[in-house]
Amino acid sequence: MSPNDDLKLAGLAHDLNNIFQTLVDSADLLSEDPRWARVSAAILRSVERGKKIAEGLRDPGGSTPFGVILANAIVFVEDSQISGRGAAIHFDCGDVEPGIELGGNYAWERVLINLFLNSIRAMPEGGTIRVAARYVEGGQAEIVVADEGGGIADAVREHLFHAHVSGHASTGLGLHIVETIVHEHGGAIHAANRSSGRGAEFTIRVPTLANQSRAIIGA
Repeated sequence: MSPNDDLKLAGLAHDLNNIFQTLVDSADLLSEDPRWARVSAAILRSVERGKKIAEGLRDPGGSTPFGVILANAIVFVEDSQISGRGAAIHFDCGDVEPGIELGGNYAWERVLINLFLNSIRAMPEGGTIRVAARYVEGGQAEIVVADEGGGIADAVREHLFHAHVSGHASTGLGLHIVETIVHEHGGAIHAANRSSGRGAEFTIRVPTLANQSRAIIGA
């Protein structure tokens, strides 16, 4: 990273911290009314998450167990649904193998959050998001996120991970961010309609922490 890039990130972090402080002050005011205590807590959790992501942009190193990444991403999604206006979303994480650790310092949290939000938009009447993670050959982890939505339309399938391409009412940046992060960590992502039942399925193959640097150098 060049000194100029570092300065830009420092300036961005400074500006974001000013925004975060406004949100913290607002959450503190809300917390004084018991009716808004849950909303206040959700705002404060989102602020802390935002600060960590901003820090991760400047320092992309570090590592986190996949179970922690998954739990944080689920909390974020649950907080985003706290208004109760959306249909009920449930998570099935029974097929997550313990011990998987990924490098990237919050990058993988962003991956899961964007995949989860994509699934939520695909399930306006609610449904279940299924997450599986396991070790596979070659020192890699396989992560699968599946939903019960309408699946991937043929019209967008080929360009699904391109910027500003979306099958839902969104900016079309979420899946592009997902693919970018996966590739930066030496991995690959594949999207398909589920063979068993309705919905889409996203499969990520990525080197686990011990093999990640080797995969990125060889990419």
